Amino acid sequence: MTKNLFKTALAVVSVGSLMSGCDFEQPEAGCFVQDSTSWAMKYDLVGEPKLADGTACTAVPPEAEPVGVFKFVDPDHPDNAVLTLRPAGLAALALRDPGASSLQTATGKLASEADAEDFCAATDFSVATVDAAPAGTAPRTTITYAFSNVRVYSAPSAPGTQLTGELKYTKDGCTSTYVARAQWPAIPCDPESDVPAETCGVGSGLNPDFAVTCAPNAHLCVPAKSIPSFVDSAN
Repeated sequence: MTKNLFKTALAVVSVGSLMSGCDFEQPEAGCFVQDSTSWAMKYDLVGEPKLADGTACTAVPPEAEPVGVFKFVDPDHPDNAVLTLRPAGLAALALRDPGASSLQTATGKLASEADAEDFCAATDFSVATVDAAPAGTAPRTTITYAFSNVRVYSAPSAPGTQLTGELKYTKDGCTSTYVARAQWPAIPCDPESDVPAETCGVGSGLNPDFAVTCAPNAHLCVPAKSIPSFVDSAN
C-alpha cells in the first residue's frame, strides 16, 4: 500500500458570490483522517474487569493515552482504505517484544464515504497485542487491545480529527470493556492550573469549537462529550 498523501484539509469554496441563479450542492467530504502519532484517547468503563472464570480483577488501561492513528490507501483500489490504531500502552512495551512489532497495531477496514451523520465506519480490526518479556523488576506481561465499531467523524467542520469506538482490553487475563473517545492533537494539561492554555482552553492549540476536558490522572486533553464533542452540542 502507498501512503495517502492527501492530509486532512478540506477547501470549501463558495460560488454563490460568483454566480447567481444557480443551486449547487456541496460535494461529500469523503473519509478524511488526521494522520498522527499524537491523538488523545479516553476510555469510559462499560464492563468491570474480570478473569475468564468471572472473578473480579484490577488490571485496566490508563484513563487516557496517546494513540497513533493513520489512514492508508492503495491508489489502485481507493475503496480499500485501511485505518490503523497504535496505543501508547503497547508502543511503550515494544522493545520488550521486538519480534512482533506488526502485531502491536490494530488494523481495520475504513469506509470510503461518510454516512448521513458524517461518520466513517472502520470495521474488522485485528487485535493489537504485546507479549513483553521481563525487564529488571518488571514481570512478563501480555496486553491486548480489541477495537470494534470504530467511527471517525469526518464532517467539513472537523474532518477526521475525532473518533469513537469500543474497546475490549485484556492484561494478563484480566478483561474489561470501554467506550473510547479520541481527538487530535494530544495536548498535555494540568488539572490544577488556572491558566486556560494549560487546561485545554484558549492557547492550548486545540480546536476552540471542541468540547474538551483535562483528564485528571493522565493529564491529557480529551473529549468532554460523546463524539462529535463540540461546545454547542447537547450530547
